[in-house]
Amino acid sequence: MAEGIKTPLKFDGLNFPIWRVKMTVFLQSLGSRVVKAVTKSFSVPTGDEDTWSDIATKESDANTKSYYAFLQALNDVDIVRVIHYKSAYEIWSH
Repeated sequence: MAEGIKTPLKFDGLNFPIWRVKMTVFLQSLGSRVVKAVTKSFSVPTGDEDTWSDIATKESDANTKSYYAFLQALNDVDIVRVIHYKSAYEIWSH
């Protein structure tokens, strides 16, 4: 049996609407919270990570997974344009 796809399709600067659909499906394959991370604003919870609620931890993990997926999918020129954003939502909405 084949394992799941581990990396998203690279964005080549062309046909953004098609890539966006493919990227959405890729994020869905990583989990429902991961795809929600690009549609909902995220702020890093305050305090020590050991004190975060279970929900805050899951949201942070989902943001990290989706953020990482974007970094894997973008070329270096595009990464420079978005690297200052703190969340996957900010990358997706800009």
